[in-house]
Amino acid sequence: MTTNESATFGGVFGIVAVLAILVGAAIAGYGVLLVQTSLLGGGWIAAIGLSLVLSGLFATDWAGDRFDLLRTARRRLSLGFAVLAVLLLIAFVGISGASFESEAIESSS
Repeated sequence: MTTNESATFGGVFGIVAVLAILVGAAIAGYGVLLVQTSLLGGGWIAAIGLSLVLSGLFATDWAGDRFDLLRTARRRLSLGFAVLAVLLLIAFVGISGASFESEAIESSS
């Protein structure tokens, strides 16, 4: 692999990492705003955002230098937090969808 290929490869993942951090921070902020309405729902959404932030953070070279992590360890941590964010999102949608459907059925009766 030449230096140009590795720079482009790192550059693409650098952009993805920054986007994951920004989107995760926005989702976490939204979750904090929702805490006033629903403590559990807001906390759940904030946890999704925090997982996404940590996923993007561990994908950066800065995290590897700061925490003295090898590239494989950073990749595992990043992937692990991304999977956690997806699982939390799926569980949130599943639980919220089920409770919404039961309320709609009960209110129409």
